[in-house]
Amino acid sequence: MNWDDLKIFLTIAQEKGLKKAAYKLGIHQTSCARRIKTLENALGIKLFDRLPSGYVLTPAGENLHKSASKIRDEFNSIECDVTGKDQRLEGNVCLTIPNGFATHLLMPDIARFIELYPHVNLEINMTYAFKDLARREADVAIRLVDYPSESLAGKKVGRVYFSAYASEEYLKTHDPVNDPTSCDWLGWGDADKHLSWPGKDKHPDIPARANMYSDVLQLSAIKSHLGIASLPCYMGDHEPGIKRIDGVKPVASDWIWVLAHKDMMSNARVRALMDAITTAFTHHKDLLEG
Repeated sequence: MNWDDLKIFLTIAQEKGLKKAAYKLGIHQTSCARRIKTLENALGIKLFDRLPSGYVLTPAGENLHKSASKIRDEFNSIECDVTGKDQRLEGNVCLTIPNGFATHLLMPDIARFIELYPHVNLEINMTYAFKDLARREADVAIRLVDYPSESLAGKKVGRVYFSAYASEEYLKTHDPVNDPTSCDWLGWGDADKHLSWPGKDKHPDIPARANMYSDVLQLSAIKSHLGIASLPCYMGDHEPGIKRIDGVKPVASDWIWVLAHKDMMSNARVRALMDAITTAFTHHKDLLEG
């Protein structure tokens, strides 16, 4: 049995489909399908039911998944233990970071890190999803959480503040105070909970419209004069043509953590990256707090 085939099997089980699994593994979808078929033939069992909704583990697949997961976790533990002791400031290190921080706050600081450590190959994974640090899906994570997992270590480096923003052009023809129903609030999630969005409680009569699950996407929509949205102050305050809605003060929201798996805290590349990101957030305190 080939361990690479088992990794493909585990990824398909996690992603519930070939396309997503192949993308995550960085291989072609047809190669992914061929490898899982080879594994099924070698074992003489059917591992997945191919349904319209995706790939679902069969009972035999469930049994293999339990065993393969244990093997994977052991491999990851060994890799973390060995890599965690690496004192070289050269080689690969992966940072997972929310979109807004990457595009509107930390890129100059990341550029300085790359210049300072020319032999460190930095991979940046820009996503709102939590990457599994125990499985080495990333080495360092910037997360917006109150309490990180006990398996992680790091530092709380600040807090994100939000306010309500719209384009100056939009506000010329829309009055949130005197004619709220003429305005639109760009949604993010359940409209029934819209009053919990920072700044929305000050203007409860503005209807929520659409759903845009990204602060970067909402900023782009604001710049296209589509409506009003809650944005992190570090994004909205310094964007040309964008302004805060009158009377909406910054509201504290998520805590920011810079984290790594505990077994990786002695790795020189991880420590250097965490120190650089932590220092950057300290310098950006005023921007974060609006």
